[in-house]
Amino acid sequence: MTDIDRQADIEIYPADDYVTVKVPVAGPVNGQWLRSYQSLALAAEVPVQAEAHHDRIWIVVHLPSSSDQGQVVATMDAAWALMAEADAAERPSTAEVTVRDWWAGRRGSAPAKPAAEIGAAGRAERRWPMALTLVLAMAVPLLLPARFSLGQPWAVPVVEALLLVAIVAIDRGRLDRRSTVGRALSLVLVAVLVADAGGVTGRLVVDLVEGGPETNSATELLKVGFLVWLYTIIAFSFLYWVLDGGGPESRFLSPLQFPDLAFPEQLNPGVAPEGWHPEFFDYLYVGFTDATAFSPTDVMPLARWGKLAMTVQALCSLMILGLVIARAVNIFK
Repeated sequence: MTDIDRQADIEIYPADDYVTVKVPVAGPVNGQWLRSYQSLALAAEVPVQAEAHHDRIWIVVHLPSSSDQGQVVATMDAAWALMAEADAAERPSTAEVTVRDWWAGRRGSAPAKPAAEIGAAGRAERRWPMALTLVLAMAVPLLLPARFSLGQPWAVPVVEALLLVAIVAIDRGRLDRRSTVGRALSLVLVAVLVADAGGVTGRLVVDLVEGGPETNSATELLKVGFLVWLYTIIAFSFLYWVLDGGGPESRFLSPLQFPDLAFPEQLNPGVAPEGWHPEFFDYLYVGFTDATAFSPTDVMPLARWGKLAMTVQALCSLMILGLVIARAVNIFK
């Protein structure tokens, strides 16, 4: 079994921006093991290399000089853990033996339960919940008065539709692989949604303060206010979904050790099946609860961007609901 050489010492080479650490390795190591280790490190995005120098194998870790204690410990532990994974990759595969044993035990018998009920945990997220929610968002600018749009009311929905088609075409509707282009398009889509939601929110607030056409009718005001409020919920839900943990692809393929948004299922794994990870509906729920409670409820923002985003959403929601309800009450009186 390969492990760190506890009889030797590490070597440290500090530089301006990085600190290079060389950890000696003990155990049987060959060229295939080195390649397996390097492949695992690339897949896990750990800044480490396995190298052979002077009749010794070294695990070389590159750490930014600005890393804090927690980051350094996490990276070094990850580099160490990859040794056991590389050992496992070197062992002969037991897949054929397992399949033959399964066939011998199942031959002539029916499956115990439907295939749809087997292995639900850990499946890759699908795009259709996001796509349906985005279609709802596209309808909002078309239902709002034309003055709420900077240009033609259909312009933003058309842009969002084109981005959606491009994203789905790239990943074929399933979030089980990384795509640089798909990631870039998702970020552009979020930017369009958030910018447009901010624009209609600003237009509504100005109308409520200065007086706009919709503020003379309680029914029209409540309709416009609800549409703007719904639009902000959807926009921020997409923001949380795309940014948390590097996006849905990264959350599925290589979940962060410390999440940006901590869900109850992550804080207490005993309440969720193994392999659970948040999907789009979970972020839609986060957006709704933050818009109604004006603060986080069961999902805690741990990253600073998450705290800022929830603060901005709560502030927008408070302005929309507070001003709309107050103006509607005055109209009814």
